[in-house]
Amino acid sequence: MLLSGIQKFSMLDFPGKTSCVVFTLWCNMRCSFCHNPDFVLPEWVKKQMWNLISEQAFFHFLESRKWLLEWVSICWGEPTLQKDLYSFCKKVKDMWFYVKLDTNGRNPEILQKLIEDNLLDYVAMDIKNPLGKFSEITWTQESENPYKESLATLLEGKIDYEFRTTVIKKFHSLENIIEIWKNIYWAKNYYLQNFRPGKTLDKNFEWEGFTEAELLHMKTRLQPYVKNIWIRT
Repeated sequence: MLLSGIQKFSMLDFPGKTSCVVFTLWCNMRCSFCHNPDFVLPEWVKKQMWNLISEQAFFHFLESRKWLLEWVSICWGEPTLQKDLYSFCKKVKDMWFYVKLDTNGRNPEILQKLIEDNLLDYVAMDIKNPLGKFSEITWTQESENPYKESLATLLEGKIDYEFRTTVIKKFHSLENIIEIWKNIYWAKNYYLQNFRPGKTLDKNFEWEGFTEAELLHMKTRLQPYVKNIWIRT
């Protein structure tokens, strides 16, 4: 596993539960509003290779926090691109921690295998845009079939999960969000995750997220379509 960083303590991933967050290197997408270009762009990834955290050091850290932590959250850039993800998750589970995976759904095969072998406890999958329009945001020309498969896998309901979309005025109208929802009809939870300005992959990115009032209006309008829709600001 290419581990680029650790957040040693968090209560944000699971309110009321303690966790640490481990960040992986590399992503297949090039979203202009990405806050983590250090983990995405090839020139930055190459630099990060000299500053990786060894698995040995990470598991030594986990061993020392068994009394404090309950969850390990694996995220950034795209963890399913890591060839050792399966064995990494197994080691974490063997230490009796719960495991959360944040993914864009790029590798449905490993996602399915991890779920079938009970090596995950929660999955958060990003949906950038409606199916058929991914490339407008991700700037990648690739088949969307893997993402469709990952959506279908989670919708089977064999694991606790959420879908989420980082919403930005440049890309996401109410009609656009409804179109996304049609791709995940009957999903358990869907989060509108408001974009926050800051360091972005596109240094000239000037678009904004929504106001709280605008998000609440969007949620109200979506209520007939979505049973469990939530807002993260």
